[in-house]
Amino acid sequence: MAARFAMSSFVSCLLVLWLIAPICAGHGGNMTADEKTAAEMHEAMESVLHEGAGMVVCVAASLMIALLVGNVLHMCEVSIFSESMLIICIGYLLGKLLPTNGSILGWAVSDVGVEEEGLAMAGILNLFLLPIIIFEAGWSMIHRDFINQMMTILTFAVFGTLISMVVVGTLIMATCEIHGICGARVAFTYAALISAVDPVATLATYTHLQVDPLLNILVFGESVVNDAVAIVLFRVLNTGDVFADLSVEAVSGRIASQTMLLLFGSVGLGLAMGFMLMLIVRMFRLTHSTSNCVLFMFLSSFFIYSFAERVCGLSGIITVLFGAMFASGFARYQFPPEASMFCAFALKQGASLADMVVFLFVGITAVYANLTGLVLGLLVSAFCLLGRAAAVLPLALLTNGCKALWRRDLPKEKKLILDWKKIFMMWHAGLRGGIALVLTLELGPWVEAEGPGTKDKLRNATVLIIVFFLLFFGGSTKVLLRLLGIPMEGEAKPMHVHHGRMWHVLHDIRDKVLRRVLESRHHVEEPSALPQLMADFAAVERKHTSAELPPVSSAASRRISELHDALDGIETGNSGLRPRQKGMVALFGVADPLHAGDESDSDSDCEECDSDDDSDAAAEGTEMYRQPGSQKRESSYCGSTG
Repeated sequence: MAARFAMSSFVSCLLVLWLIAPICAGHGGNMTADEKTAAEMHEAMESVLHEGAGMVVCVAASLMIALLVGNVLHMCEVSIFSESMLIICIGYLLGKLLPTNGSILGWAVSDVGVEEEGLAMAGILNLFLLPIIIFEAGWSMIHRDFINQMMTILTFAVFGTLISMVVVGTLIMATCEIHGICGARVAFTYAALISAVDPVATLATYTHLQVDPLLNILVFGESVVNDAVAIVLFRVLNTGDVFADLSVEAVSGRIASQTMLLLFGSVGLGLAMGFMLMLIVRMFRLTHSTSNCVLFMFLSSFFIYSFAERVCGLSGIITVLFGAMFASGFARYQFPPEASMFCAFALKQGASLADMVVFLFVGITAVYANLTGLVLGLLVSAFCLLGRAAAVLPLALLTNGCKALWRRDLPKEKKLILDWKKIFMMWHAGLRGGIALVLTLELGPWVEAEGPGTKDKLRNATVLIIVFFLLFFGGSTKVLLRLLGIPMEGEAKPMHVHHGRMWHVLHDIRDKVLRRVLESRHHVEEPSALPQLMADFAAVERKHTSAELPPVSSAASRRISELHDALDGIETGNSGLRPRQKGMVALFGVADPLHAGDESDSDSDCEECDSDDDSDAAAEGTEMYRQPGSQKRESSYCGSTG
């Protein structure tokens, strides 16, 4: 045991070194003796260590205030003013109250200008915030629903992003006399980054209200994959000289080839990294130590991101996303219940904190906004709405036609056709967020060739667009859901899972190849501490809610019965347990952190399963957790993904 612990610690240390090495190497590579002497560098470091604590105080206090005020808004059920907008306002007030000389960081660290501050924020966002945010998004994604709607999600994410970029870029060039952005490269690069959809406020409302699962998975899946596609397009346009040729065909071909190479290369690397993570977990038996297992998965997000960006020259966002999706799909075969829950908890809370810091940076950056980017921001906001409509409406009609053709033998409710209400809400969910700001800060110096102050103008416009969309679209989500009569809060029926060819292919690859490699054949499941923990939690909760306990013969069986009720309530959507389900999502990112609903596959014809079969089987799938010493990890019911 000691040898295994030492070996796992050694591997963790290696991962940390892999994370730190690219950062240090990149930092050192940018410094030359001509730029800064050793004495100046030493003085700057002392200034950061001595005065930087002031910024830590301000940032921590701002986030604490945001948590307090957000809790009050949540208790009062105020949805018109989202928590993301609240944090932006606090960041703006922080920037206004601090005595600065053109830079927020200049208040704590002397001789720091706006440009240096933008680089510092971009570095923090890229190296420490985005990895955990994207990793948690991939980890908590419901694989069953995602795979079921994969083609629809990819259609909206890939072709929708391209359509939006073309529409926005064309309109920017058409109105260049108004705002001064006339270059094709600047227009389309900015159109690519502003096409990154980030509906944090919308998804928070969807989760709180338990919106129709089809609408929820389409908005969530599209936003995650859309970010990846937009980032790939931006990187190609920002770093490569793709507009050197005058031929439109040559430029289009170069953009397409580089984008496909970067996209598929990042996807392949992400799947390989996810496979290696699960293989390491099995070989070193990390599941025997819950704390080591959770920390290992938490740190892996930063390692994968930096490895993809620095070593491989690929997209860290896409690599982390697909690596997390692969790892979470196989974690339930290796992780004990407490490791699954605590890992989901650690990732969710880390991602929530990172999201708060991102929107705090948006508010701080808003301090620099002036009339320079106001006109451009208002125009691009209208262009984004037009581009979103030009993408969502025709693609929704296309996917509806394909579903009606491919599933013509199924009843109408099982075809999962998008009606006009869901199409409108998908258009409405096209918010912009922190990723757009990060990409704006990463714009290269070539942008200034368009004219002095172009980068500042684009940054100010981005901040205005983020605030506008959060204020008017994020705050109106709940009102529109009720006006349109979209099912929510227990009224929404479970989404029918259609097992087509794609599902069967992935199912065969998983069971016949991957599980034989990643799942230990001689694994002996140890007694879990989770039933006792959750039983105690359920006992305290029922004591405060004055709920009647079922008749039992002993205290131990009473606790187990309470655990059963908690797990069954997560799956069946019992109206009496809705607050608990919402709490599970807030804590773990998903209502089912144990993946009880995705645990097994059916050997029967699952295409004929209806939603009632899914709900009955969900309770059956939870039986395996009711017997701590059971070797059986599968049950037979319809509706799982693999």
